[in-house]
Amino acid sequence: MPGLWHRLSLMPVSPRPRNLPRLPRGFQRWSSPVCALGLALAFACGGRPPTEAAPSASAHQSLSAGTSPAPEPTPAPPAPAPAPAPAAPAADPPPSSPAGAGGTAPLTAEQRATMLAGPEDSLIETPIHYMKSNEVRHDVFFPYVAGKGGVYVGVGSDQNYTLAAAAGSELMFLLDIDRSVVDLHRCYEALIEASPDPKTLFDRWTAGAVDESVKILEAAYAGLPEADRKRIVRLYKAARETVYIHLDRVYRRHQGDRPTTWMSNPEMYQYIRDMFLADRVRMMGGDLTGPNSLQSVGAAARALNLPVRVVYFSNAEEYFDYNKQFVANVEALVGDEESLVLRTIYSKKWVHADQLWAYQVQPLSDYRTRLGDRKNRSRNPMLRYAELDGTLNKDTGVKGLSLINLAPRGAG
Repeated sequence: MPGLWHRLSLMPVSPRPRNLPRLPRGFQRWSSPVCALGLALAFACGGRPPTEAAPSASAHQSLSAGTSPAPEPTPAPPAPAPAPAPAAPAADPPPSSPAGAGGTAPLTAEQRATMLAGPEDSLIETPIHYMKSNEVRHDVFFPYVAGKGGVYVGVGSDQNYTLAAAAGSELMFLLDIDRSVVDLHRCYEALIEASPDPKTLFDRWTAGAVDESVKILEAAYAGLPEADRKRIVRLYKAARETVYIHLDRVYRRHQGDRPTTWMSNPEMYQYIRDMFLADRVRMMGGDLTGPNSLQSVGAAARALNLPVRVVYFSNAEEYFDYNKQFVANVEALVGDEESLVLRTIYSKKWVHADQLWAYQVQPLSDYRTRLGDRKNRSRNPMLRYAELDGTLNKDTGVKGLSLINLAPRGAG
């Protein structure tokens, strides 16, 4: 039963639909709940994290280096000839500037190398692939993530673009254990960079645009091994119709007269396009309970002097316990007092913001504290204890939004 918690968050597409196993009658109704994750797959079946450690540099890791050209180095100006002056005591040397990667300008080659450093968790082949999320009210998070900046860490597909744009994130790490979802981000990367506006990108997923889109992908990834390039092109062709239908909805999604997605809001789209062009996005194989990817994210953020400000789990926590490796992974994501965890909850006991999902915000510092108390062995006990200690707020003024140890903000 691989990919069970996947099924509770995304909508599927398969490169070989005719070869998919037939699902039991009635199963599909609840098999598409929210996330676009694909990350703790082993835990969906009560398994353990993958025991095979990913190498420090691998083919799938090199794919996340970005498709835009590296910035040209700027030569240092020649030092001016010193003017005659009276002898004076030597001044203390100026402090060295941090290797920070703040802002959205293209990363230097050194910064890019730092962002791409560190091993990833092993990618696996899954029988069903989830190319889209059925979470549709990420806008309820906007008042909490607005202007956060820093590092964004998320699981799943393009819903991450909406959240990262709303947060003004400066680096994005997008994780999934399914190779196809990671490759989907690579398709998005090349096609977004080639599309100056949302409508152009949307059109690149139409049936009539296949040949041109394939040319864009082949040119963008011409430097990859042929097998990797062909796999990305196959994924685009297999997922094209599913993504086209999905993006049609995302493109039209508003709350009232307010656009609420990266496709319906041109400014959000431009922000994400700029992030890709600046090579500030790393797509990576990732298992939330695995030993590599989140540790590498944390190390890169520390080296680049940026706090982890937004961690988006979708509903992944429903399908694994807070074991020692997961706790260590969260500890590695060093944030500050502004850092938040975002999650979604599928339960009839919770008020939903949309047809399926309740949305929740929690400070990363509070989450880390609760993970240190072993009575919070998984998500549900943690939520029960938060309710008992009076820090869980379900009456926030926004339908379907709850908060842990956080004051309500403006309506989303």
